[in-house]
Amino acid sequence: MIASVLRKLDFDPRTISFIEHDFARLLARLGKHRRGRVPVDASRSRKIHLGCGKRRVSGWLNCDVSDSECDIDLAAGRLPFPDGSVTVVVMQHVIEHLELRGQLIPLFRELHRVCSDDAELWLSCPDLAKACAAYTADRGQALKEDRCRRWPEYSLDGAPVQQFINDLFQARGKHRNLFDLELLTWALGQAGFSTVERIEEDDLLAAHPEFPPRHDDEQSLYVRARKSR
Repeated sequence: MIASVLRKLDFDPRTISFIEHDFARLLARLGKHRRGRVPVDASRSRKIHLGCGKRRVSGWLNCDVSDSECDIDLAAGRLPFPDGSVTVVVMQHVIEHLELRGQLIPLFRELHRVCSDDAELWLSCPDLAKACAAYTADRGQALKEDRCRRWPEYSLDGAPVQQFINDLFQARGKHRNLFDLELLTWALGQAGFSTVERIEEDDLLAAHPEFPPRHDDEQSLYVRARKSR
């Protein structure tokens, strides 16, 4: 409804997307607009899939800002789970959408609070180091071809190939930060996660094969962080 009104007022698509997202964040904070809502103390809430989008994973509590099993505004820095109640968290290509100090580090601190001792946090995001190396190597041609193999409909609309690097950084205004291993390790350390290691997507899938593969190692940074006693 909001989008249709804004389109009639000739707002551009990016502005409409931002307004819709902020409205969804408001509804999530108010605890409304939850479809298929489940109690947060249900047994499967010990395994949290944050920023699930349309990728619902069986046996996990699939959370996002709207239309999920448990709607959460991840940018608010508050999670509706008891202390030490969560054993594992997966977030794939979510953290780059959050501002570093005001949103992401507070979220990491909340994750540290809700995680049990020895809980694992599995993260992936666009890799800053890979993006820079790709520009130096071939202006991003290989990464752009990788994207097109996975998303055949992707297009730069006639722009030179280096525009792909801009798209990776900005995602049409949706990305706030890219991370390399050092920066992400620092951010997790600010929240108390003392053990952070680089992994690959296959490591995540071996541990949790119920997750559908993304085949995105070429552009992504994958890490596993542990909350130690």
